[in-house]
Amino acid sequence: MKFRDYTEIVFEAGNILSVQMLEETYRYPREFLNRFYADYCNGIVNGLDFITKDDGVYLTAGMVKIGEKYYILPQDVNMDKWLKQYKPALRPSVEYSLFMANEDILTAKDKACGIKSHSRVTLRAEREMPNGALLLAKYKFRPDSRITLPSLQLDNSENPFDEFFQSGLLQLLECEYAHSRGKTTYHPLLFRAIQDYLKQKFPLSPYDFSLLMELQNHGIVAITSLITYIAVNKKNSPVSTNMTREKLFRELTECVQMPYTSAVYHVTESTQDSNKKTKRHTKLI
Repeated sequence: MKFRDYTEIVFEAGNILSVQMLEETYRYPREFLNRFYADYCNGIVNGLDFITKDDGVYLTAGMVKIGEKYYILPQDVNMDKWLKQYKPALRPSVEYSLFMANEDILTAKDKACGIKSHSRVTLRAEREMPNGALLLAKYKFRPDSRITLPSLQLDNSENPFDEFFQSGLLQLLECEYAHSRGKTTYHPLLFRAIQDYLKQKFPLSPYDFSLLMELQNHGIVAITSLITYIAVNKKNSPVSTNMTREKLFRELTECVQMPYTSAVYHVTESTQDSNKKTKRHTKLI
């Protein structure tokens, strides 16, 4: 068994880059990505979160994996400004898919520079997705308003997660966010809502506590773990693995809202017996 040598490259002004230095700068980053994300399927592997700033909703920098290739978005993108390029073609009140698709681009200049293959990922808004594209979100276009993110509404006693199912807001239930266990899971924005709800819930069941710890440690949870959580809460194991992502998330939010009451024993004293000994009785309430 032989491990790769550890090579540290020192770039000094005036020096000519050697073949070994060029090979090392190419080899290490490529091998690191392939090894670190080997178990991840196609999808978002890092970042590409949604945050709200003063001038609108932004998609943060991040990385996606498509066809064993990794593509990096180097900076945050203002989604409202980005949509302006599509406005002439978008129809009001029509739901569009915001997706990422890769395309090969090889020019004569690339060949002259020794580039064998050159591909890129573009973010697009269309009603239908091409094969091999990765869904980021769904959005019902409204030309007179900004993109709005769903959020947890704790003052809504009936369903504090209601906004995550409304088509008028940015819909993230189908977003393909990769997980290390080889399948996609939900976008971190949805998991943050689950985490925020569990933080204010009292008391927590043992299953709630385990889910909260997983979210606090990793930010996302595998779909298989969520199915197990639903099964033990609804006591109807096994949960169907064929349900839609929307129905699965709806059942997850229902289980999160289930109250938990631990067994409480109330001790009462009975009348004394003939031997003057006090009898105590316990009652489960």
